[in-house]
Amino acid sequence: MALDVRATVEPHYPIRRSQIIKTAKVTLEKIAPTSDTSVAIAIIGDRKMRVLNRDFRGQDKTTDVLAFPFDAQSQGSSGFVNPPNSEVLNLGDVIISYPQLLVRAAKEDMLVDEMLNLLVVHGILHLFGYDHEKPQETFAMEKLEETILKEISVPKII
Repeated sequence: MALDVRATVEPHYPIRRSQIIKTAKVTLEKIAPTSDTSVAIAIIGDRKMRVLNRDFRGQDKTTDVLAFPFDAQSQGSSGFVNPPNSEVLNLGDVIISYPQLLVRAAKEDMLVDEMLNLLVVHGILHLFGYDHEKPQETFAMEKLEETILKEISVPKII
């Protein structure tokens, strides 16, 4: 199984790409353990996030995380992202707002690294079709997030 995780971080945000990649790989190993899988994750600012949220969800405000599943049908059958006959599962993109990550970490009394891990896992689960519109969906998604996050250690500073 090959996992291709592309992580981009706007240069002025102190986020380690290696942490994003590790968290994504642990998540993918848990959810798609036998598939060659590809995902892109980006850390951006609130202005860009607001534009994305407005343009794609109709909400003119920023948010902490957005997930854009790759839709092979909308790309035609030419293999736009994946080479033709590719057996790689291209999930899509996860976009995280760094300023909202900080706000949410403070609000929930979490380390920034812990919140980053949570948002990466959360975004990838959305790409796999998990949602939190109904209570039973929320419960299932949060339970899986907990299971995955237990496998990812964040060093505590004492």
